[in-house]
Amino acid sequence: MKKLLCSLLSFSLLAAPSVQAMDLGDFDNIDAIMEDNALTDTINRYSAVQLSFFPEYATRLGFESANGRLDQRDQERDAQALRAYNVVEDAFNEVVEKNLSEARKTDYEILKRLLAYDKWNLNRNRAAQDPLLYTEAFDAIYDLRLKKVNYQDLQDRDLTARINSLPALAEAATNNLTNTPSFLAQIAMERAYYAYLAFDEVAQYMLSRAQDEVSRTQVRADARAAKKAIKDMFELFKRLAQENQELDFRLGERNYLFVLQNHYFINEKPRAMQKFLTKNFEQAQANLAKALEAFSLPAALQEAEVVLEDIHVPGEEDAANVTITALDTDEIAQENTEETTEAAAETEDKAKKESKKKAEQTSVKASDFYPIAQRLTQGVKNQDFLVALSKESGNMSKFFVQDDTLPISSTKFNLKKLPNYYSYLGAYRFMPPFGTQGNPEHDFFLRFPSGNETAKQEMLDRDFNLPTLKLLLAGQLVPGLAYRSAYRNGALSNFRRLYPVPTLQNGWEMYAQHLASERGYIITDEELLFLTWVDYVRAAQALVDFYLHTDKYTYGQAANWLMQENGFEKAQAEAMLKQVAAEPGEAVSYIYGYEALKNLRNKYQKKQGKKFSLSDFHAKVMEMGDIPADRLEAEMENAYKLEKNHLSQSLNTPFYM
Repeated sequence: MKKLLCSLLSFSLLAAPSVQAMDLGDFDNIDAIMEDNALTDTINRYSAVQLSFFPEYATRLGFESANGRLDQRDQERDAQALRAYNVVEDAFNEVVEKNLSEARKTDYEILKRLLAYDKWNLNRNRAAQDPLLYTEAFDAIYDLRLKKVNYQDLQDRDLTARINSLPALAEAATNNLTNTPSFLAQIAMERAYYAYLAFDEVAQYMLSRAQDEVSRTQVRADARAAKKAIKDMFELFKRLAQENQELDFRLGERNYLFVLQNHYFINEKPRAMQKFLTKNFEQAQANLAKALEAFSLPAALQEAEVVLEDIHVPGEEDAANVTITALDTDEIAQENTEETTEAAAETEDKAKKESKKKAEQTSVKASDFYPIAQRLTQGVKNQDFLVALSKESGNMSKFFVQDDTLPISSTKFNLKKLPNYYSYLGAYRFMPPFGTQGNPEHDFFLRFPSGNETAKQEMLDRDFNLPTLKLLLAGQLVPGLAYRSAYRNGALSNFRRLYPVPTLQNGWEMYAQHLASERGYIITDEELLFLTWVDYVRAAQALVDFYLHTDKYTYGQAANWLMQENGFEKAQAEAMLKQVAAEPGEAVSYIYGYEALKNLRNKYQKKQGKKFSLSDFHAKVMEMGDIPADRLEAEMENAYKLEKNHLSQSLNTPFYM
């Protein structure tokens, strides 16, 4: 208890936001000051519960005291945590919202919904029903493996402790899981399989850190026990995937809307949401059809090879920089005879008219995109992507700052090789600093091509073709998530660093890609086609997310809608459905986050006219943090008001003061 009390005290000191000295004679603000302090105290209590009962989550908050433990997954832990949350809720109910300052009203709203969502999760009895709860431990191990702490020896000690906890985790899963939907068990089985295949990578790292043969012998024994535990979990999930076929993984409308409201902060009635998501999908479908028109050309004109040589940033003329180019179809056409050129022009004109007529008569499908994408993604040359992307990210930052799109910043982030476990799940992964991490690192991990030469080339064509790479750079690096994370790191309060709202973060990734298109970075027909394709996939996944979890579609109906009605390949459709099952509401959050940012910008552009500065607008949005979309306007008004007041004060203050 004494040890816990000390940790909670240190947490409170860290979590308290820094404030400027205030004039206590200003009695107009005294209520706000007192109420803000009361909210800060409640936040500290809430964070203490996270630190005490959820060590895996505490690591992501940036606190190292619980790094050596995995979560206790059982009903006893849930009951204790629920009682602790009730105490926090009692304190929260004493805070008077109307007396808070404007910024703290946003924090109040975030904390209110965080509490509701956490209590709902504990009441679901996930320990008995959700096998994905147990696979979260794999991520918890990589959290320590990937994020360096102040003392390497302590990190190794904590990593060893978490690895050694895997046998107990496997035993808990065997004892607790009784009523598991088979589809969730199937997803958990796959993750356990990937963790098993990739575990030798972790074991090799631990062996490299061992000081002598005795330590290495112990590491090997620990690794064998941990790997066996992962295999045991795989066998358990496999058995569960074959049982309980009738159990439904869908949340149902009531729970689904609760998750949207309290985890993603999306306040929308079902009918309005269905209408919005349907319209969004139809628009994405129309945009894809329009983008495909550019490729309704004779076969001779469609054989331009995409070659990874240079990535061209508009305004950047240095030939030494790493850029990507594609052969210009005009140059190919000039090599033909005049007669062939005229015939090709006629054929092209006819093809465009037929394509336009066809698009008006029928809806485009994913199957219309695949053959064109396959042709455009061939011929990429292998090279050192860490070097290439590092140079390119610097070029992009320079371009967007000079273009008055982004504020001036000395932002830095690291490009690293993606660990094997995560490489099975995706081609890249961005990891921002953990909460209050003392040595913040903004890390972007990439899956490198592996296997024989044929396999490497296939992975290269798929993951790093020209259009995909441009989207990756824009959405994940600049002006995407990495730039945003690095720029605002010192500007956020501890609370907003610890508890971001995922909707705005997801929306920023989508917004950044469209911003790059608008400002001339994503510009060719190929790049614009892939941008519309990504929008189309997101729109389809969001609509399926809504239809599934509100019980309007069964799994079979959702799969049929994706594959039969919209032409998605089986592998992609299954991957989309697994993501929807594992993270209900996430697909919807991308769409709502993007719309919120776009609408906010449009409003201020109209309101300020020629005085509007895009870089200043983006700076203010980034400095707000990931807040609820319905609080964006109030916070933006407050930001402009504070800026105006500071300017007025500086103009009225003598230069010698």
